[in-house]
Amino acid sequence: MVDTTKERLRYEHSFFNCRNIQLSLALQDWGIPVELLYYNAWESTSDIYEHLYVKKSKPWFYASPCLEPADLELIEVPFERVPYTCYDDIAPLLKEADSATRAIFLWVICGEVPYARPEKFGSPEAEHSIWIRGWAAEERPGVSLGYYVRDMYPEYEGTVSEEDIRRMCEDPRIREEDRKAFILRNREQPETVDVERIMERYTDRMRVLEDDLSFYDTVCTFAASGDAGPFADLTELYDCHAHAFKFIAGSRYVFSCFVEAVEGIGERAHLLRDIARKADALKNVFLMAVHSGRADAKAIIRMCSGLQKLEYQWKNSGHNRLNCHLPNLLTSGSIIN
Repeated sequence: MVDTTKERLRYEHSFFNCRNIQLSLALQDWGIPVELLYYNAWESTSDIYEHLYVKKSKPWFYASPCLEPADLELIEVPFERVPYTCYDDIAPLLKEADSATRAIFLWVICGEVPYARPEKFGSPEAEHSIWIRGWAAEERPGVSLGYYVRDMYPEYEGTVSEEDIRRMCEDPRIREEDRKAFILRNREQPETVDVERIMERYTDRMRVLEDDLSFYDTVCTFAASGDAGPFADLTELYDCHAHAFKFIAGSRYVFSCFVEAVEGIGERAHLLRDIARKADALKNVFLMAVHSGRADAKAIIRMCSGLQKLEYQWKNSGHNRLNCHLPNLLTSGSIIN
């Protein structure tokens, strides 16, 4: 039997960037129905192809519209951005962080994260988000003076010294527009969830989303020809395929959480998770091919064609309209507006 809690986290982690997975986990920890903000998690395979294969952009630069901070108003979660020029500007604020009531997030430079080796990241020069969960005001056995930090890539939950936080905050490579502490506040009592606006945004998103699913035909063509396509060699192609199917898998699973929240557990949520798991399996095939230099073309074509059929099945299920079940939303502890 699949452990859906661990499975969900794995797919969320593969889909969201470092900041959004942290925001999502904070909301989940507080029992706030963040899955209602996954209304636009369905990603077009055409957009994924354009980013990875045509523009050859780095995977971590792929920007999904899902979980934009402005959407937090839809579930009545207060947040703010506090600009700073140096650590001392925000030190009093950081020391007020409390995992139960207030989460604070900072942008730092990947290569400066003290609990991770620089090679852990695709680019040590890129920005990375860290989650400040609290302040250890007194040194105790097993707990050093500093900040409680949680991260998901790499996985880490522990303390980081004040000196390290100061150094990371003041790194000159952090972009000026990112020198802001992002603060997420827990709601003191259940607030309204604007279901009507969420569903309107979902409908608007699905109405304009273009995806003829020809991406799957392209992958099959690459496999049949044995050609590296737009890349220098097959290893680069396989690596690109792996990232593409990782995004597809994460997108479909995360979106299934929205569908389940709105419609309840049903055939369509199960279909989306089936798509996600099969896309994840194909991702693993390409990851192995990256290391071995070989891939079974017939297996890839079979798996890819099967996945495409499931995607068409989802589109033919009336994907642009959902049956909103208010009782199911009420189980989240929210008041429906």
